[in-house]
Amino acid sequence: MHSACGSTHTSKLVRTKYNNFDLYLRSRCMYSFLRFLLYFGCSLLTSLLWVTLSALFFLQYVSVRVLLRLQYKLSVILLLLGHRRLDFGVLNDLIIYSMQITMFLVGGLGWCFMVFVDM
Repeated sequence: MHSACGSTHTSKLVRTKYNNFDLYLRSRCMYSFLRFLLYFGCSLLTSLLWVTLSALFFLQYVSVRVLLRLQYKLSVILLLLGHRRLDFGVLNDLIIYSMQITMFLVGGLGWCFMVFVDM
């Protein structure tokens, strides 16, 4: 007779050295540890992105001041040489829009980082 087809009255319950509560505690500890790793990893990644974007915003702010000064000097030099003034409007608009997008990302990632810290 096949072992799976044996009579039920001869089979006994298998006792292990762990009871159900021990298995529950082990699985609960593993779940808690994995959840901690997930939250910690996400928080670490978000904080690194936040620091990177903050540094990018600072770099954009400094570069705007330098570019405006160079544009002014270049315009004055071209006017003194008798050439037409260059239009930097499109370049300035792109720089301002990129700074606004960076500020939105810094604010959003700062909020996400605070959510992960709160957890």
